[in-house]
Amino acid sequence: MAPLWNRISILPSFLMHASTAAKQDTGSDGISVGLVTGAASGIGRACAKILVAEGCTRLILSDLTRDGLEQVSQELKIIDTTVETVLFSGDMSKEADVEQMVEAGVSKFGAIHYCINSAGVTSKPRLRTHELETEAFDRVININLRGLWLCERAQIRQFLKQPATLKTRNHPEAIPTQRGAIVNISSIFGITAHATAGAYPASKAGVLGLTRTDAVAYAIDGIRVNAICPGFINTPLVEQAKAAGADYQKLVSLIPFRRMGTAEELAEAAVWLVSERASYVSGVELPVDGAWVRACNT
Repeated sequence: MAPLWNRISILPSFLMHASTAAKQDTGSDGISVGLVTGAASGIGRACAKILVAEGCTRLILSDLTRDGLEQVSQELKIIDTTVETVLFSGDMSKEADVEQMVEAGVSKFGAIHYCINSAGVTSKPRLRTHELETEAFDRVININLRGLWLCERAQIRQFLKQPATLKTRNHPEAIPTQRGAIVNISSIFGITAHATAGAYPASKAGVLGLTRTDAVAYAIDGIRVNAICPGFINTPLVEQAKAAGADYQKLVSLIPFRRMGTAEELAEAAVWLVSERASYVSGVELPVDGAWVRACNT
């Protein structure tokens, strides 16, 4: 099947521009705003594309380098020529960078509604705990867990400043009850285990703990928080592992689907979770893994 952004004409428009009469139902001027970290490649890039394909035409995109963001921005304009972007190159493990990213987006668009936190790194080298240097552990935890917490905190603080403008799906009175939604990208190794992944499973399990806690803490405020747990997804990181000699075919043989997932398949799930179609869903940790976790538990 063709990628979602090639099927725009048949999409349900849950994020489409609001009419003048319905501006109060979304942002300050009737257009929803999304934010994606790690947007220059892989999962984050796919999430940005699907958000735009679904009608969210104002995006704040962040990553470490500007070049990749510029390329993604051009790709988004092919999907929808009305797209507006704020491109922020920064380090999501640094508090000042995270705050500046949110401020830049709000300064241009006035609000933020849908956030997908995708920035992260893997453990290198793959060692057991007694072999792992403190600096290597700290690097992974600082980016994958502390950095995501910094992003989520800044996003929630912005949500709390905003009125509830997002309607609850199929609510009998169709009244705005939600301020915003967050999806955190965790991992199947936040649920299961990996003997030589070092700090990575710890960081991703921490993401799930944060997601569960904030889903409960901010439900009363009209803020939803969910997590996606990717399995083996064919991204640039996987290509790097294959180039370094990883046994790709052996790995694929262990996946019940007998193939890796695509970034687009994962992004479809993430965008659904931030959408009003998932208006009664919060605190979920959703594996997108070709049944890997289920197979591990049988």
